[in-house]
This record gives sequence, structure tokens and C-alpha cells, in this order.
Amino acid sequence: MADYPLTAGDSLCLCKPEAPELLGLDEAPAFKAKPAQLQAFCFNERTSTLAGPFAYPDLVSVATKDNSAEMYSVTKDKKILKTDLLKLNNPEFPAFEDPFGDIETQPEFGAFNGVIGSKSGSGFLYRNLYLPTPFSEPFSGGALLEDGLYFADSYMAVMETNWLHLGDEHNEKQIYRTDLSFHKNSCGHLWLYIQNEEGKFKGQYKGMIKEHMKVFTNLRGRRFRIKMFIATHKSYPWALREMAVGHNIGKSF
Repeated sequence: MADYPLTAGDSLCLCKPEAPELLGLDEAPAFKAKPAQLQAFCFNERTSTLAGPFAYPDLVSVATKDNSAEMYSVTKDKKILKTDLLKLNNPEFPAFEDPFGDIETQPEFGAFNGVIGSKSGSGFLYRNLYLPTPFSEPFSGGALLEDGLYFADSYMAVMETNWLHLGDEHNEKQIYRTDLSFHKNSCGHLWLYIQNEEGKFKGQYKGMIKEHMKVFTNLRGRRFRIKMFIATHKSYPWALREMAVGHNIGKSF
């Protein structure tokens, strides 16, 4: 990705949402993640699905070049970013040393700019939102997590599937494992959880991304949805190659 700074005289036309204090949001007494100013979504015409919001980088405009795979965007600080989408088919990421450093020591209030995730999955803080449990509804505000992990200069990537019946709508299934395959040198910290139609969920924090990862669960149900959180450093990417769900099918009424 390349960036091209604009001159001070250049002007941009954009629409900004109201500031949090103008919306009546209370200032939280504990940690808060920096809110995103604009939220972008991506629509897939082939599958009729919507992905988003994408809160980083702080984009105000996105456009594609005709008859090419090039995408251009403008950031809040007046930089133009260029991306060749064809390179996403088989990305080559450089080797890295752990950019997160000490993630268990609580930083000083007011000196932290990143995201927070609970090691036990009992809370997440990102984009000025607090998520008490993996599948609960987020709300604006802050919190102090007892077993929080602190990721500076990072954002939280959140992926959630629709309800899956795994090829059999009527019989009960048991999900015992989820396998993940990432591109080499992907960087991030991973949580993965699975919920059934009764609201029960299981999963765990797996730590730093590896090329091949296994998340063990023992959850029964007829329908499931999968949710994955990845604390992502702003300077180091990751890419998921494949996900497979290991399950057994049993006869039931």
C-alpha cells in the first residue's frame, strides 16, 4: 500500500457524524477505545452479503479505477492510499518481531490508544464500544476488565458468520473443533467462539496467530454461528486462508 500526501490547499468533501458528547454519550470512568469517525461497508454482489464496518484506517472516501484492480482511498489526515486488490489473492507478508510487547500490564489512564480484550472472553473494548460477552450487543462506553489484555496501536477485527446448520437442518450436531489456516507471517491475537440456537457458547483466547490453529469446543445444537476477534496491529497485517468446522451428526427429534 502506498500513500501520497495532499497539499495543504487541497480540499475534501466529507460528512462527519456528530461528536460523542453531542449524542449524549457519557464519558466512561475507565478505559475507552478511540471511536471511529466513519464506518465503511463492503457489499459482495456474488453472495449478496455485507461486510463491515471497517474502522481502520480512518477513510473518508473510497474509489476504484475503471478496468483495473486498483483501489484508491483518502484518509482523514489527507493522504491517498493505493491498493492492488490482485495482490490479496496470495499476499506475501514480511517476517516480524512481536510488535505488541507486554500486553498484560495495565497502562496508565489516558495514555493508551488501542483495543482491549479479556483473556477469558468476558469483555472487549474497541471503537468506543464495550462488548460484555462475545455474542452480546455492544454499547457505547468504557469498562475496566479484570483479566484484560492491552494491545496498543491496534484495532479489533471482528468476523461473524450467519447461522449455520452444517448441511442438516433437523438433526443435532456436536461441534468439537474449528481449524484455521492463515497466511505465513500473519500477525494478530485471536479469540474464537461458537454459539448454538439456545444462546450457549464456547470458545477461547488462542494468543498470537500461527499458520495452523485449532480451537476446541464441545457444543451441541442444530444451528450455530461463529464469531472471531483478532487484535490487529496497525502496521502488521494478517490474512485467513481457510476455516473448517469439525462436527458429528446424531439422530434426534
